[in-house]
Amino acid sequence: MKKTLRYNYRLNPTPEQEAKLIEFGATARGIWNLLLSENMRRYEYDKTFLFYKEMASLLKELKPF
Repeated sequence: MKKTLRYNYRLNPTPEQEAKLIEFGATARGIWNLLLSENMRRYEYDKTFLFYKEMASLLKELKPF
């Protein structure tokens, strides 16, 4: 029988690191919600989806300079 191991980690970030982690999470959530709403809109309009390649090209357009 195969035994599965589990590792637990605890992060103790500095206040600056914690702020950066929160900012990263908010940005990732915003991008996810934007692409999800775009997929929902497209599906209702013409029953198509955006796949990874199209999403990646959209991200390049959204990325600030």
